[in-house]
Amino acid sequence: MSRKQTRISRALIGILGVAIVLGVVAYFHNVNKSRALETNNAPPSMPVTPSVVPHAQPSPAVAPPTSQPAPVVSRTPDVATVAPTSTPPAEAGTLAEGQSKIQAGDLLAGREVLNNLLQGGTLSSTEAATARQAIAQANQTIIFSPKRFPNDPFGGTYVVKPGDNLAKIAQNYDMTWEMLARINGLNDPRKLRAGATLKVIKGPFHAIVTKSAFTIDMYLGSAGEKGSMYITTYNVGLGRNDSTPTGSWLVMPQNKLKNPKFWGASDLPPAEADDPKNPLGEYWIGLEGTDGHAVGKQSYGIHGTIEPDSIGKQESHGCIRLRNGEIDMVYEMLVEGKSTVIVKD
Repeated sequence: MSRKQTRISRALIGILGVAIVLGVVAYFHNVNKSRALETNNAPPSMPVTPSVVPHAQPSPAVAPPTSQPAPVVSRTPDVATVAPTSTPPAEAGTLAEGQSKIQAGDLLAGREVLNNLLQGGTLSSTEAATARQAIAQANQTIIFSPKRFPNDPFGGTYVVKPGDNLAKIAQNYDMTWEMLARINGLNDPRKLRAGATLKVIKGPFHAIVTKSAFTIDMYLGSAGEKGSMYITTYNVGLGRNDSTPTGSWLVMPQNKLKNPKFWGASDLPPAEADDPKNPLGEYWIGLEGTDGHAVGKQSYGIHGTIEPDSIGKQESHGCIRLRNGEIDMVYEMLVEGKSTVIVKD
């Protein structure tokens, strides 16, 4: 071959090689493009949801509102029970709890527990007697001592003003001035000074006489009713042949007397005040019948006695007798025209 032909052949071979290479490249490009289109046109894959076991792990804690506790959810594999969110009512106190509080020095709280139990009427007669004894013991300090209890709903304080006297102050609180002097340790009412702070009681006191038990129970508030406070109990003597009338009585205005004169009875002669034979003793509290068998009855009252052995018995002419040292306390508690006495069988 000539040189010219040889050059032409080499050129053709080179062109042919380039064409082959380009064809191979185009082929692989088209294949990749097809695969890409198939991938893009395929439906999106669905997310995989993990299986949940109801009690596998606890629910996230949520801070409950301050006004009420958050609901408690108890889970089983197929049931969820929601506990009520309301706070259950507080259980009533017990006799032992009230006694324990008083013995620990928390007199107001212990007295309240025991008084609520008495009003609830759930105690046996023995338990009720135990509760009364514990309350009466606490009241020796809460009521009858100079010690002040700011949280006592039946107590308070008063700052003496110029021109005040015990009678005026006591009247504002439905007390007797004698009781006001007693609880403040005032031996001489004339020594009352302006600016002094006195302990007061929000009266008046009331009483319930139970004939079958020969007792007189003292209360603040409506005697024996809800909201009242039992104070203490004293033993009494009553009328012979069941002659003390049942019903409601009012302490008569201007009919409370110290060292009373006895005007006599069918079988007893009159006796002057302070006479050792005066059957009324040192105190007389006149009563006026307002309800029941007491209505219309006259000359009945509460008084002392010169016959202490008659307490717990029916030996009077119908009046209510108390021992010395106890009649004076009742005399100082009951207020003329305001205190009531209920006599029941």
